[in-house]
Amino acid sequence: MNESDRKNEPLKTSGGKKLTITGIVFSIIVTAGFVWAAIQWHNLWRKPDQASAQDLQLNEQHAFLNLQTIAEAQKKYKETDWDRDGKKTFAKYFIHLWTSVSLSSDPISVNLIHRKLAFASETSRAIDGYYFVDLHDWDVPEGEGLRSLNHEKEWAVLATSTDYGQTGILSLLVDNSGSIFVNPAKYIPIVYPENPVSKGWIKIDTIQQLQEYQKTIMYP
Repeated sequence: MNESDRKNEPLKTSGGKKLTITGIVFSIIVTAGFVWAAIQWHNLWRKPDQASAQDLQLNEQHAFLNLQTIAEAQKKYKETDWDRDGKKTFAKYFIHLWTSVSLSSDPISVNLIHRKLAFASETSRAIDGYYFVDLHDWDVPEGEGLRSLNHEKEWAVLATSTDYGQTGILSLLVDNSGSIFVNPAKYIPIVYPENPVSKGWIKIDTIQQLQEYQKTIMYP
């Protein structure tokens, strides 16, 4: 009997069944496959590991710097009539700071911000745990409702975490003044408050001020 025949020679079990080495190896492989699949299924639904306080703080700092980038780009954007409609306005959508659109819907290269930031307007395209939202309505004094921002002189963008407590605690707000405000509240309306400070927002001028403010916050 040669070596190949010996490997496939039936082995008798206590129950009288016959097994081959090839069959045993196949069974092991199949079992391992089921175990691997079970592990992957478990990992799919397992809650992500808790981010450290330092991770959250760094995400917030990156969001702050990105809002500064947007604010500087808006100033430069207003210097040119990009859509050639005879008016120099702020970008209504911050993606236009990367590529604007003419009156005939043709793309106009602007490149005042980088492409990755320009597309970070939804959770799936977030940068460092934050995405950015154009604000179009101003929350005027109580009882007067909302009014639309006039992009000839106004604009505002909100930076919000993709998962509160996992990617960041703070929401960050920037407007046409270039001022940036932060707010640790979990739920933030998608409107620009008439007076951010009176609505619980804290004005932060520098990354160093933000770092000092972060020391006052209890992170998960």
